[in-house]
Amino acid sequence: MDKKPEVIFLSDMDGTLTPSRLPMEEHFARELEKLLDHYKFYIVTGSDLAKVAEQIPPNIISKVSGVYASMGNEFYVSGKKLYENEFTPEGALLEKLTFYRNNTKYPYELYPNFIEERCGMVNFCVVGRDCPLAARRQYQEWDDASKEREGIALELSAEFPKYDFSIGGSISIDIVPHGFGKVQAADRIRKIHPNEKIIFLGDRTEKGGNDYDLAQRLLELGNSEIVAVRDSTDALEYLRSNGFLHD
Repeated sequence: MDKKPEVIFLSDMDGTLTPSRLPMEEHFARELEKLLDHYKFYIVTGSDLAKVAEQIPPNIISKVSGVYASMGNEFYVSGKKLYENEFTPEGALLEKLTFYRNNTKYPYELYPNFIEERCGMVNFCVVGRDCPLAARRQYQEWDDASKEREGIALELSAEFPKYDFSIGGSISIDIVPHGFGKVQAADRIRKIHPNEKIIFLGDRTEKGGNDYDLAQRLLELGNSEIVAVRDSTDALEYLRSNGFLHD
């Protein structure tokens, strides 16, 4: 069956299509592949393409219409990069991130790679991106109670007003210059698809989350639906209950 032109999908990756920093579950991949036979589908994520390839099966990547990686600062179609944005974070910002890392009240072990520079963005993670899964979950639970990331993002927003700071995934903060966040994907995808309804799936659509600005911009542009999910189970339930999956 040909792809239907009236609806296209745009989706976050971590916490929406996959568990955070883990591979897509097999049963979800089977169902998503069915969807890709009928609809155009784009991924937008704070991760770079290498991380996308670790989490999304090759057969899914080959079928999606495009991947907006690194908060939309890179765009790939069939593995080919069509554009990228670059910026160099200022030293004062990196020093402040190091200060937060060195002065965290998180009482457990810290791991390397707490500042990760990606195309057009910086990802900051107090516990360290190289932490094992158990430590990731431990920090997430602690952060849910302490609101450390929320507090850091608010303080940084006041001190560095030319950047946007948003809660990303389960353990990190995404940092971009104004206009370099996921929001840019809204205008780009609407330019590609001026008439189709855009359905966006994301787990961080609340204010302060790294899907929020994108969701709001899609609503401003019109003919869009925002679907807030907690995980891939929610996403799958939405697709099934709304008749988008075909046997």
